[in-house]
Amino acid sequence: MAFEEYDDYEQEQLVKEWLKNNTLTIILGVALGIGGLWGYGTWQNSLSEKSQEGATAYQQIAKVVDLGELSEATQMVSDYETEYGGNLFAVKARMLLATKLVEQNDLAEAKAQYQAIIAAKPEKVMAELAHLRLARLLISLEEYDQAESQLKGVQSTAYNTVKEEIKGDIFVAKGNKAAAKDAYQLALNDGEGYSGRQIVEMKLASVK
Repeated sequence: MAFEEYDDYEQEQLVKEWLKNNTLTIILGVALGIGGLWGYGTWQNSLSEKSQEGATAYQQIAKVVDLGELSEATQMVSDYETEYGGNLFAVKARMLLATKLVEQNDLAEAKAQYQAIIAAKPEKVMAELAHLRLARLLISLEEYDQAESQLKGVQSTAYNTVKEEIKGDIFVAKGNKAAAKDAYQLALNDGEGYSGRQIVEMKLASVK
């Protein structure tokens, strides 16, 4: 079974979930900005030199990943975390690296990257995205029970569509077509705008 990722939809849901969880922070930021106390200049000046260095280092990692130099990128990520800790840029770097590893069919190493992200206990939305990606990958590795276990770490309703599709894939792999049918139908019911909707429809048709 091919490993599938639908980055656009998953990232959109990630942003929506983040906005929902940080509404108060955003409102406060806007209010302070209107009062002249939280303008862009103030925000920019508040960034520490360390943070700016970290952002620059992340961009360098992203370039190396894009070039396909994955051994070098893996070491760079490790060095980054030693220097700057497991911040959001570190999580994003591992996400990029895992995606590239999948493209090169190095699923074992991609699995290790997702596991490292989860172990670092990032913000909920990033952790859940990692759980979903890892679950998809584990299906490709025929580790179905482990894939199902990963879905327990996904509680946000924003990811219901993806979660139900993955459940369907697990049920198909285990030979439970009736349960797969129900899961795929639930995915379609919740999946307006889902970039993988046509694929889910095909999967549903195949188990009817």
